[in-house]
Amino acid sequence: MSHSVRTSIGPAVVSLVLLPAAALGQAGAVHGWTTPRTAWGAPDLQGIWTSATLTPLERPRRQSEQALLTDEEAAAVEQQSAQRRAASDGKSAPGTVGGYNQVWMDAGTQIVDSRRTSLIVDPPEGVIPWTSEAKIESDREQARYGVGPYASWLDLDTGERCITDGLPNMVPLQPYNMNLQILQTPGAVVMLHEMYHELRIIPVDGRPLTGIAQWTGEARGRWDGDTLVVETVNFVDKPDTYWSTPWRAARPSLRLVERFTRVGPEAIDYTFTLEDPHAFTQPWTAAAPMTTDHASRGVTSGQIFEYACHEGNHAMINVLSGARAQDAVAPPIR
Repeated sequence: MSHSVRTSIGPAVVSLVLLPAAALGQAGAVHGWTTPRTAWGAPDLQGIWTSATLTPLERPRRQSEQALLTDEEAAAVEQQSAQRRAASDGKSAPGTVGGYNQVWMDAGTQIVDSRRTSLIVDPPEGVIPWTSEAKIESDREQARYGVGPYASWLDLDTGERCITDGLPNMVPLQPYNMNLQILQTPGAVVMLHEMYHELRIIPVDGRPLTGIAQWTGEARGRWDGDTLVVETVNFVDKPDTYWSTPWRAARPSLRLVERFTRVGPEAIDYTFTLEDPHAFTQPWTAAAPMTTDHASRGVTSGQIFEYACHEGNHAMINVLSGARAQDAVAPPIR
């Protein structure tokens, strides 16, 4: 299905601006702190940031009536996570090829400071407000991940194909590479994400959209006081592409609004709102506070490293060759 390309961006979604900081999961906010400025007077967001956390995007069903964890519950979650990592390190289930051990992993080990049970803050239930049809499709797409069928490279998801996992890319869904470097010039904000070496150059000089559809859309930024507001539209129209996390799939009907607010020497309050009438019954918002204090999230500090995916992407070749070997033993039912 084709959709018209957006060539203008409407008013930002700001329904959560007035919520208290605790509700948004804000971390590291410093009362009376003054936002640093660049040489040309813009709020300075530069640095290497992480949003890694154990807090899930959606509220677990068992906690459907619980918006916040107690301190004791949060500590228990963190301890149980550490125990699971230790127990599974370097071990593989029988009949599988296994995966990375903890030397390669660098996932968050802490619950967000707000102790929220989900990163989603609106709707208040803490879950993605799917339409019924989109929910069925999402469940089907997630169920096939790691299972197949694998008739061609198109049956592997966009991440396995080294393309992208989609925006927003500061949602802590990855077990590693949750680092984002922000650089600024007078006319643009540059964001380099460690995963897939994904680069976003976001103009903040008021230039119009080109209307050229891209995998990660076309972004324009503006300053709302000390907050950088980034609106992204013009995502590619590739309905047959497989996404392992379908809510992040590029769709022409998708509109993403992100807000970055420096709230302390080591903290950015980051929220995003996704709007897509073809997939969601309403716009929904999540808060994923970012910090330059990587140790406070239990992840490695340091520079952004090169992410060379295609250069060593033997997994795709091996998955397809393994599927052909299985076909030779037991041809698939047509």
